[in-house]
Amino acid sequence: MINRIIIDNFATIEHLSFDLGDKLNIITGETGAGKSVLVTAISTVLGDRADTAMVRTGSSRALIQLAGEKNGEDVILSREILSSGKSISKMNGEMVTLGQIRKFCSDWVDIHGQYDNQQILDPENHINITDRFHSESIRPELDKLEKLWSEYRDAKKAYDDLIRTEASALRQQDYYRFEYNYIEGLALKAGEHESLKEELSLMKNSAKIFSAVRSAYELMHERDDSILSNLSLAADELESVASYSEKISAMASESRDAYYTLEDISERLREISGSLSYSDDDMDKISERLSVIEDAVRKYHMSVEEIIAYKDELAEKLKVIENFDSEKARLAEDAKRKYTLLEDQASHVSEIRHIIAGRLESAVMNELRDLDFANSEFNIRIERADEISPLGFDKVEFMISTNPGEPLMPLARIASGGEISRIMLAFKHIIGSSDNVETMIFDEIDTGISGRTALTVGRKMSEIAEHRQIISVTHLPQIAAYGSDNYLITKSISDEKTHTDIEHLDPEGKIRMLATLFSGSDENESAIKAARELIGSTGATQP
Repeated sequence: MINRIIIDNFATIEHLSFDLGDKLNIITGETGAGKSVLVTAISTVLGDRADTAMVRTGSSRALIQLAGEKNGEDVILSREILSSGKSISKMNGEMVTLGQIRKFCSDWVDIHGQYDNQQILDPENHINITDRFHSESIRPELDKLEKLWSEYRDAKKAYDDLIRTEASALRQQDYYRFEYNYIEGLALKAGEHESLKEELSLMKNSAKIFSAVRSAYELMHERDDSILSNLSLAADELESVASYSEKISAMASESRDAYYTLEDISERLREISGSLSYSDDDMDKISERLSVIEDAVRKYHMSVEEIIAYKDELAEKLKVIENFDSEKARLAEDAKRKYTLLEDQASHVSEIRHIIAGRLESAVMNELRDLDFANSEFNIRIERADEISPLGFDKVEFMISTNPGEPLMPLARIASGGEISRIMLAFKHIIGSSDNVETMIFDEIDTGISGRTALTVGRKMSEIAEHRQIISVTHLPQIAAYGSDNYLITKSISDEKTHTDIEHLDPEGKIRMLATLFSGSDENESAIKAARELIGSTGATQP
């Protein structure tokens, strides 16, 4: 439940801070006083889109804070909206994403406005509403169904793609074969291009390279005063006094290591100088091979490695074409097998859904009787759709008859505005109980109702509030009278700015608020008397 709400610099609200009761909280106020702004602020902190236009004029930021409990644990949510366009959400002091906020709040607070009436009228939503009732029994099976549906979709796509490319692939077969044979004939090897270029460069510059390598070898090894002989003598000298100093010992060791390293280099120089002998034939062969490779590189605009990969790709395409019938049969069988699994699971889901729908029908009928639909009938019609979706093959639509003798008709075609509000309230009570939502917020769901119907809605809200917290914004005295905690939102203007305030009403304040809703004045004696009588009819204690 929500215990406390604090709002700063949000639209017309400069500062609001108020506590909420744990049962039926009723919020009233004149049109334009800020009731909708309050609900928008609560929706925003619970994860709705933040509108920078809601930052109060002259302020750099708006801040909405909400403190409450979920499953017995303390929760503090906050949403800071900056005029620059950014917003920051926090949960218990730690920054979180909107997705995390929405997930956390999905089974904690449920906000219902007039738009939800349109959702319940749309048959597209009826299957989801049905599945939410006893969702614990159908959700695991729906997850399995969605997985099987994805697997079948992928298998069907693979088959369809193959069929779609069949004709063009057959036309391309000769081209693929020619290209494959040409590249195969090149006998390309990875790294060959660079290796041959390096070898040809060595051949072309062999005399210069031989001279440099030979001179380096002689300087290191062959002369009487070669680097190696001098380095060896130096190492000997250092080793003779190494025992007197750790530093000298280390240098002696490093000098000996340098000697061995240079000795190894000189040996490799000798080997190279002995191999730098090439014939004109050798150069011609390498030049010809390079020419063939570079022609292919220019033709395909690819490296040697990419051409080899292209050849492998061609081989795979040829393999598919040459085995088209068997591949087609394999993919068709795979899609058929996966569809059978999908259809079986869809049938299983449908069986569960029919059971849930039957229970939901009974629950709705009980609620409707409580909401003065004494002679109504409610039915959930389930038919098989042409295709299987991630939700199965069921088409679900709510049917209702609100008058005796009238046939069942789609909900959208038969119900009036006031009836829709009551039907919606019935669903909210039922589905909310199934979801274990701790707090329900109703934003003027009483549009289109009055009189006895409004009293019935107020009574139903009061009954629901015995088991969970309700926050309701209303303009009807018949509903407001049922409030266990009543609040009045007022608007004032000072310093050429609009200010919104909220007041928690005591019993006398509640009576005067109801009188104002009746007559427009809190001093009208007849209205005050009517307010007292109305509160008395609800069973609430009068002042």
